[in-house]
Amino acid sequence: MPKFETTHYTLEYPYQRTTGPVTGPFLTGLRDGKLLGIRSGSRVLCPPLEFDPDTFEELEPDFVEVGPFGTVGSWTWIAEPTRKHPFQEPFAFATIALDGADTPIVHAVKASSVDVMKRGMRVKAMYREERVGAITDVYFVPEAEAYEQKIAKGKGEVGISQHLISLDFEESFAPTRKRYLEGLARGVFIGQKSPATGKVYIPSKGYDPIERVPMSEADDVELPYTGTITSYTIITPVAYYGQKETEPYIRASVLLDGADTPLGQQDLRTISTDEIRAGMRVKAIFKPEAERDFEGIDNRWGGTGGVIDRWEPTGEPDVPFEVFSQHAY
Repeated sequence: MPKFETTHYTLEYPYQRTTGPVTGPFLTGLRDGKLLGIRSGSRVLCPPLEFDPDTFEELEPDFVEVGPFGTVGSWTWIAEPTRKHPFQEPFAFATIALDGADTPIVHAVKASSVDVMKRGMRVKAMYREERVGAITDVYFVPEAEAYEQKIAKGKGEVGISQHLISLDFEESFAPTRKRYLEGLARGVFIGQKSPATGKVYIPSKGYDPIERVPMSEADDVELPYTGTITSYTIITPVAYYGQKETEPYIRASVLLDGADTPLGQQDLRTISTDEIRAGMRVKAIFKPEAERDFEGIDNRWGGTGGVIDRWEPTGEPDVPFEVFSQHAY
């Protein structure tokens, strides 16, 4: 059985922006294998800015090529990179004073080991084989590990930059939610019966939300596979970044027999949009134990992740609305 200790979240969204008269040439230079700075009085700023950092006056787009060599000022070793890092093996982030520039650039150094890294070490800019006009087109290596590259110039100016913003974090499962997940792993629905009202909640938050009475493992109850559809939405997918759905499908709330709160976010893939109706009697068919997926289940939202293979109509007569009206969201 899987161990349910923590849940992982990813808050992520893509966006794009125009690059403008300063960032655009800088990114175009990276795509074409060059590092560009901008003149600001007697200084050269790299990465280039649109304004003088001292006077805040707008700078003319007077660019100058810098590097490709530079000197490490300070650094930190990334022993366990995440999927958002520029490398999936250990590397360093460093402040690098490029030859010909008066301000340092912070960037990745791909070194063979942490023992190689030191202040004052010389590094050289290297470029990826596939470049798109982004800051990740370039990286640095120790001078002793550098080699010659032939960089093909791209077409046109880089006018749009693409970005994917994401935040990853983890949270420990509450004891009640952990037992709910362990039940799903075994192929059973675990709810909790309030000692104050007798109402059954699934998934429970560990307390009666009406009477504010805590519930313990002694209040756990096992519920049947059968239930009633109390409400539903027919979802017609729209195109967006990362969209995998292409056909309309149903997302419903199912009130399990003996429960007082419905299971929400249930995907109904084998019931047609013409057949679906509130009051329909259905039965959960669990996936084989080895195929059960618990992604998307956390301490706040219930659902059943990828544990249930499908909900099948039982063939029983529909339940009248007035019977389940108090349980419909």
